Amino acid sequence: MLYGYARVSSKEQSLKRQIKELEEKGVDKKNIYKEIGTGKSFQNRIEYQKMLDNCKVGDTIYFTSLDRFSRNVRETVKQLEILENRGLKAVFLKESISTEMKGVAQLIISIFSWVAEQERLTLLERQKQGYNALKRDKYGKLISKTGKTIGGRLKTFTAQELNMLKDYKQGKSEYNISQLALILKVSRPLIYRRLKTLETN
Repeated sequence: MLYGYARVSSKEQSLKRQIKELEEKGVDKKNIYKEIGTGKSFQNRIEYQKMLDNCKVGDTIYFTSLDRFSRNVRETVKQLEILENRGLKAVFLKESISTEMKGVAQLIISIFSWVAEQERLTLLERQKQGYNALKRDKYGKLISKTGKTIGGRLKTFTAQELNMLKDYKQGKSEYNISQLALILKVSRPLIYRRLKTLETN
């Protein structure tokens, strides 16, 4: 039996692209489990656990990419061991990796997962350093490098920037929220607020 797992980090993102990819691999729509939540932990992955409960020895689970499965090295290795012990096969479409490759697959997946985790931590650290390096005015508000007060005037997005946000909302973006915040030079909360009001049609 074929199963599929689709996950996004927030309600502002769309699962449509992942679902389409899974269906194209022959996964029946009723066997695709959809989740909204963090990629760091499996603790609150209710739909993921439901899927495992329904899987039987010899079944295959498709994931559109490794970061939809996990963004944490330890969790990745732990969950792969659980899948192997249950006699289940995992396939990651973007990376073209299957756990049938045994040791080689485990090594490659661990490397991919480690890189993804390091990128996330590096982005967070750079963002933190950027804020710490900014000066403040007499009211305590942050002053940008251009001399403007951060959090003052409402950010106006260009057409290109809006398209980037639309791609994220539709699940087509190659960037996460932290990366978009750095690229667009705005805060994460502002992006979340803008996504809620953004029309994607």
